[in-house]
Amino acid sequence: MTKRAFCEALLAVIFILFSINILPTSSQTQIPQWIRIGIYYADKYGSSSPVVETRIYAKGGLYIGISDDKNFVTVANTQKDTLIVSKDVYKKDGKEEANIHVVVGRYISYATAKDALKNYLGVYKDAFVGYVNNGYSVLIGSFDNLQEAKKLQSKLKGAALYSSETMALVKDETGKILFGFDGQNSKFLMLIPQQENGIEKIKVDNRWYRGRVEFKRIKGSDMTVINVSKLEEYLYGVIRMEIDPFWNIEAVKAFAVIARTYAVRNLNRHGALGFDLCPTDHCQVYGGAVDGTYGEKQAVLAVDSTRGEIITYKGSPIDAVYFSSTGGIPTEDSENVWKYPVEYLRSVDNSKEEKNSKSSWTFQFTKDEIKNMLKKKNIDVGDILDIKVLEYTKAGRVLRLKVVGTAGEYECQKEATRLLFGIYSQAYTITTDADVNIVDENGKVKRTRIDKSKILTQEAVDGEKIFSTTNSLPSNEVFSTIYDEVYQSESNAFPTGNIGALDKSDTVKVVKEDGSIEEVPVVPTTYTFNGKGWGHGVGMSQWGAKGLADNGYNYKQIIKHYYTGVEIEKR
Repeated sequence: MTKRAFCEALLAVIFILFSINILPTSSQTQIPQWIRIGIYYADKYGSSSPVVETRIYAKGGLYIGISDDKNFVTVANTQKDTLIVSKDVYKKDGKEEANIHVVVGRYISYATAKDALKNYLGVYKDAFVGYVNNGYSVLIGSFDNLQEAKKLQSKLKGAALYSSETMALVKDETGKILFGFDGQNSKFLMLIPQQENGIEKIKVDNRWYRGRVEFKRIKGSDMTVINVSKLEEYLYGVIRMEIDPFWNIEAVKAFAVIARTYAVRNLNRHGALGFDLCPTDHCQVYGGAVDGTYGEKQAVLAVDSTRGEIITYKGSPIDAVYFSSTGGIPTEDSENVWKYPVEYLRSVDNSKEEKNSKSSWTFQFTKDEIKNMLKKKNIDVGDILDIKVLEYTKAGRVLRLKVVGTAGEYECQKEATRLLFGIYSQAYTITTDADVNIVDENGKVKRTRIDKSKILTQEAVDGEKIFSTTNSLPSNEVFSTIYDEVYQSESNAFPTGNIGALDKSDTVKVVKEDGSIEEVPVVPTTYTFNGKGWGHGVGMSQWGAKGLADNGYNYKQIIKHYYTGVEIEKR
């Protein structure tokens, strides 16, 4: 065999070795080997955005590959540790346009195109191999002037011009173009790191990832950058971001199974953007490679010891939702947070949850701050007069809420009662600076708005003190105050009848049990939310899982505690 023939045979073997299916075939289980996670992409929530260029590094070198979302093939070893991938554009007069290239030849492979490139590099130092029009060619120049490009075209036999809004360029650190790629949204550029001890590690700008990186150019947009990782290695990077890997290993293992189930169930959630999951809490928080980071060994152990296990209900992967904590109250039925009841997402006891920084919390807002919050959500009820909890769930979360204003009312329910104010959970009560302590007819002390009930006060009549109703809103409740007396406001005579006749800025003075005088506004000016827990409250509590593990539960018992009627299957 000649040396050239041997090299060609060796190259063919290398191509076969690197041609890998990255999605499961129809005969495989529903747990894929690989998963795509967005790194830079167009995010409507503003947590990420596509990029003009990005820097890629891998110890030992980088390979160029081409993907079609199902398979990929390695086409070249760049023999470079660092590469820059960028949009193929120029900027002129404040505008961005696609570069114009002169294209020569049509070749069956990258190798043959690179051989042909040698014939042009002597004259054209800016020539490079490109994948355009579903094949390989030699591209020369990057012009921002059509006439200049045409001049060069006229000198080269069979040459054509090429310009595309979906082209990406691979450059070395000096800016020299090594490869151009335009898959026209059917094939995609990929960079693959040289394996190190059987592991692929690649650095995108300042963060390390397991696996390889894929680039997608969409017409009219910058580049979407995607980490293509083995699913189990992706989970390593989720655990350390979503749970403390140094917790009791049974809690960490439970979370590993939950995170795997969530990923499998939500594959292609961001399919419109070209990947499966995002790295934020919209999906699961993902921090990339765990190698050398906090809790690496524990995260790897938890994933590897549960490898392939997912949670199912009637044979299908469940929607394994989870959250941080409840503050010790029960978890919630799914229909009290979202739209529909889910059989395995039922309210369960969470009294063993370990205390944490969000077990209890307080938020305080002025009425003007709340008014502005609502306006940002296109809700306008005028000046805020009151916020009423209309109904609680059995587990203790706000189910229905009403905001009353001078220009109308706004009512919301379920999770919206938390999101409206940007607070940690639905489990809260509301107090205001217009609340007073009263004793009801059964002798029980309670807090109530001063403008919401009939108040009996003590007044001197012919030398004797009697209780009389001084003011009220329409109400059938009658309470006596725990205070000694209620004085009229200094600014206005305190009218009998409906408190609505008072000015919204009016106050009354009350003498408290200790004899001190407290000035109370008739209409609240501040609202205090006293709550428990963090998150939606449905599914598994992470701090609850820790509490159960510390009380002797294993990971399967923890999972079956929080998800009603489920099975744990290895697939």
